[in-house]
Amino acid sequence: MLPSSSTSAEAFQVRVQIFGLLRLMLNGLESLEVRCAPGETVGSLLEKFQAALAQPVTHKLLTPEGELWVGTIILVNRRNVLHLEGLQTPIQAGDVVALFPPGAGG
Repeated sequence: MLPSSSTSAEAFQVRVQIFGLLRLMLNGLESLEVRCAPGETVGSLLEKFQAALAQPVTHKLLTPEGELWVGTIILVNRRNVLHLEGLQTPIQAGDVVALFPPGAGG
């Protein structure tokens, strides 16, 4: 039996939950599994998330400069990335990431 590739052995899935306007834009899609590798961050996860979709949506979360829009909430295991390391927050196997675009109301 041949040993498995270390890249395959180290890769893992992260569940991305989709809320608010993003869910409407994606025709009701509630979540998506994204394949990640060691060293991934919330920022790189967002890039992979967008690449897996046919429709652009991350512009609702990030400014053209790649910063979070005011009002965007991204949670990693129910902890706001603003209280962690922002877009540099590391992602690990078993993590659940929730995306909430800015909302409007009154």
